[in-house]
Amino acid sequence: MKEVSFTREQVCAHRGASGSYPENTQIAFDAAALAGAGWIETDIQCLADSELVIFHDEKLGRTAAGSAALKNLRWLDMAEMDIGSWRHQQFSGQRPLRCEDLIQWQMQAADRPGIIWEVKCGDDLSAVEATVQAVSSRLSTIEEHRCVVSSFSRPVLSALRPLLPTIPMALIADDLPADALAFCSDHGLDGIHLGGPCVTPAVAQSVISLGLVLRCYTINSAEEARRLTALGVTMIMTDFPERLLSER
Repeated sequence: MKEVSFTREQVCAHRGASGSYPENTQIAFDAAALAGAGWIETDIQCLADSELVIFHDEKLGRTAAGSAALKNLRWLDMAEMDIGSWRHQQFSGQRPLRCEDLIQWQMQAADRPGIIWEVKCGDDLSAVEATVQAVSSRLSTIEEHRCVVSSFSRPVLSALRPLLPTIPMALIADDLPADALAFCSDHGLDGIHLGGPCVTPAVAQSVISLGLVLRCYTINSAEEARRLTALGVTMIMTDFPERLLSER
C-alpha cells in the first residue's frame, strides 16, 4: 500500500496553488482544493472604500497593470482587473476576489479548505483602524467559517484579538524575534508563523513549549517539510500542495 507523505491538515496552499497558477486567484484556490489541501493562505488588504480585497502587493504592477497603491483604490477600480495573464495568457480573465467571495466559496462544500487570512496593513493609525474595522465586521458574524487570522502587524493583531475572541490568531515573522513569544502570550494569540529555514530544534521547542501552534512558510521541498514536521511544526505552507499530498 502506498503511503501519503502528509495529511491534508498539515498542508496549506500558499496564495492557493501558486506554484502552478496565478496567486490569489479563483483558479489557484480551486486547484488547491482539488489537490486535497486542508488549508489555503491568502492576503487581504483594506481599500479606500473599506472593501477587503485578496491581493498580496501594496501596489499594482506585478500581478496587475498599473502603479497605484491599493489603499487609494476602491473595489470598483479593481473588480475588472486582469490578475492572471501576468503568469500566462491561458489565465487571462482571472479577476480579483473580496474576502466575502472566498468565504462563500469555502462554504459551498463541506470539504473546502480552511483559510489563513494574512492581514496586510501599513503602520499608520488610520490604516490600522480602517483595517481592523473591516476585518472584524466581515468575520465576526460568520459562525461556520473555519479560519486563522495572521499578520506581521502587531497593532492589527492587538486590536483584533478582543473583537474576534473565538478566531485563532497568529503573529508572522521571518525568523523568531526575541520578544515574539511574550507578545503572543500577552495578547492571547494561538500561534506563530515563521519562515521555515530559521526553525531549528531550539526555536521549535521554545514555541511549542508555550502551547503555541507553529506553522511554517514557504516550503516547496518535501524533505524540508518532513524536517519541520519532525520538529513539531503543525502546518507547512507551500506553493505546490500537490507535491506534498502526492503518493510516494
